[in-house]
Amino acid sequence: MKTYLYLLCYRTEALVASHLDPEAFGAYMAVGTHRRTAGNVMFIEIDPTLRSEYLDLPAGLGTCQPNADGSPVSSRYLSIYRVLEHIPVDALGRLYLVTRDGRVLGLEGRAYGGAEEEAGDHMYVELCPLTPRVVSRLGPAAFCQAMTSGEHRISVPRLLFADCLIDREPDGSLAGHLPYRDPAHIIDCLNELESSGRRKISKTVDRSPPLVAFYRTIRRGFFVGDRQGMLRVYPYPTRAELEDRHWLWWRSASIS
Repeated sequence: MKTYLYLLCYRTEALVASHLDPEAFGAYMAVGTHRRTAGNVMFIEIDPTLRSEYLDLPAGLGTCQPNADGSPVSSRYLSIYRVLEHIPVDALGRLYLVTRDGRVLGLEGRAYGGAEEEAGDHMYVELCPLTPRVVSRLGPAAFCQAMTSGEHRISVPRLLFADCLIDREPDGSLAGHLPYRDPAHIIDCLNELESSGRRKISKTVDRSPPLVAFYRTIRRGFFVGDRQGMLRVYPYPTRAELEDRHWLWWRSASIS
């Protein structure tokens, strides 16, 4: 029975072994076997041939054996601490976005080419291992470098984060279609960042934001990087692509 490795990375961090393929695993994690729970899930498929002294994968994978009745193991947690930083970039596979009712969309990753480095304001949601929502004057690569370089008191070895929409109305307010809880506060944070000049490169909007309709807020995609640079980008489909090729997922994502 084939064993898969998945890195859970939506506001939590865990390495999980499973006999379920990505579609089945996503549905299981989102709604459970008895549909008693529901919630968005994100995970990255990891090369099952990965070997790591820190994660002790041979021992962990050895525990992922079929159940006594021969049924597949849905999830076997192998590690719940400092997982992302110990996985080589070449072991990172597709990123899967799962809605609260178990719809799954897979995104292909690629090397970061720098095309996303635009001037202006940005808003990022940190997903693993941190969770705040922040606004920043830095593009994705520069922001990631600032968060992982170790030059600041607050830093992490590696970071996964999403780039989010901050569309505005002509009067400067956030666009009405964005499902943020406190849009006026986001504008205040952006204004404070702008008025600070070079004294601030980012400002925390919410330390633990409620990610209502989160997938509806993604702008360019998801980024993984560390002090060595931006390691991986998972571009997000355009609205037209979502409506044309992934309609069932998008319909669910719009309310999840």
